[in-house]
Amino acid sequence: MVHLARRRPGRAAAAAGVIVLGSIAAGVGFDSPILAALSVCLLTASVSDFLFPIQYRLTEDGALMRGLLTRRKMAWHSVRRVVRDDLGVKLSPLPRHSRLEAYRGIYLWFSDRNSDEVMASITHHTSPEAAGGGD
Repeated sequence: MVHLARRRPGRAAAAAGVIVLGSIAAGVGFDSPILAALSVCLLTASVSDFLFPIQYRLTEDGALMRGLLTRRKMAWHSVRRVVRDDLGVKLSPLPRHSRLEAYRGIYLWFSDRNSDEVMASITHHTSPEAAGGGD
């Protein structure tokens, strides 16, 4: 389980402030408590993966990600490219980098010290071409 807001409490407080100020501005600006409530819901949903814990599971079938409002899964045979950075690893169904990549695949955030374990599991389940990054 990864909880990004706990890692960065200052950013979590800033996100909460933006949600509060944005909803107040919508409520006052449109003179509507309904729009203020809707703003809280929409703004919270937009940063829910940051504010709330995310659970990951790597199984024999694929990678699963579950957050408060998000559910994603990706079968290992669909992984065409694996791109690692300092904070996590992107499992992409695209063979090359693309603008669509932000909307496709799963980004697995590393927990405290599990990066080697996660990468070993991914390497075991994906093709050597995918594990190489494919760029």
